[in-house]
Amino acid sequence: MSVLEACKKLSSFEEARDETVSRKVVGRVLEAGRHAPSPGGVQSLEFIVVESEEPKRQVKSVVGDSRVEEAPTVVVVVSDRGRMQRRFGPEKAIEAGDMEASTAVQNMRLVAQENGVSSCRFSGFEGEVLGDMLNCPENIVPTDVVALAYTDRPIGLREKFGMNEICYYEEYGNQVSTFFDGPRWEGISEEKRIFRKKAEGIKDKVRRQFRKVL
Repeated sequence: MSVLEACKKLSSFEEARDETVSRKVVGRVLEAGRHAPSPGGVQSLEFIVVESEEPKRQVKSVVGDSRVEEAPTVVVVVSDRGRMQRRFGPEKAIEAGDMEASTAVQNMRLVAQENGVSSCRFSGFEGEVLGDMLNCPENIVPTDVVALAYTDRPIGLREKFGMNEICYYEEYGNQVSTFFDGPRWEGISEEKRIFRKKAEGIKDKVRRQFRKVL
């Protein structure tokens, strides 16, 4: 499965199958998160893998979603706020950490999808509360929770806007036809070349029909 296909087929779940996610697959997911870009190269993220019932119940109590408890494997993404503060200062540290976490989570979910595992991302919870439950030091704050599970009923992404509705060329509002929706769009030069070719074909067809009439 290509990266683009994985992006399009990214799925979550409502019901988890009673099947363990292998350590090999979990390792791949964590490697994807570890290799995510980091603001300023700080690399503030760490990961807590939760598979036992009681810790999962604790995570669920903070996140507020039963899928956390049902999933065989849950990854808590934590950010070292102190490390970020030393690089960006206290005002931007949280934002920078959240940016890094978001990128890491997307990487993790794509690799999970590539390995046939559906995933759910949870954020916006009380990170400090969850950190206390998981014995995190004061500067280590959970930002995201990723639940991993096999499922018989994967939930796909919501329908997206068409490329021609959201993408412009050179300036805002300059749309280049619905050809943006094609998989092989290579820029305005390619677009013009194709239109010229189509126009020449239409002209040739008109000339042939005109000659027949004469």
